[in-house]
Amino acid sequence: MNTYYSKPQADRLQKRTRLCAWLMLLVALAALVGCIFLSARVNTGNAARQLVRVVSLSTLGGWAVMLLEFFVRRPAKAQHGHIRSVLGGEGGQYTGQLIVGRDGFRIPGSIVVRKATLVTGEETLTFDINAALVRLLPPAGTLVQVDTVRRFITRVEVIGHEEA
Repeated sequence: MNTYYSKPQADRLQKRTRLCAWLMLLVALAALVGCIFLSARVNTGNAARQLVRVVSLSTLGGWAVMLLEFFVRRPAKAQHGHIRSVLGGEGGQYTGQLIVGRDGFRIPGSIVVRKATLVTGEETLTFDINAALVRLLPPAGTLVQVDTVRRFITRVEVIGHEEA
């Protein structure tokens, strides 16, 4: 049985988001202090070199902050928000053969999801699953029992093998 969402997981992501925000602030302040330090040392003999150093330092500091924002803080914040909303919801339990689609799409301001189809004996149900969790799923066509909240798969338990 694989449960994909937990309170400790949400807490870790919230902590990562906060730490990254502080790190971004420290990087920006370090770049600013470095630029001020270099600017205070300017004289007529080194003005051109100092200008290059100040521009380079401020550019590198800005890029470091942007990279942290787009590749660490925003994804962690989106995952945290998603997990928190799923943990607070009520859901259902279904049994069938699970098949996950290949294409994912981003929910605006949130996570990337993929469509998952659950074929029960008499009907076909469509759910969403966090694209980061797809690698944890059993092979396509495996008989499973899934728990869902707000159409998101939150837990998968294998109860049978692949049918031929």
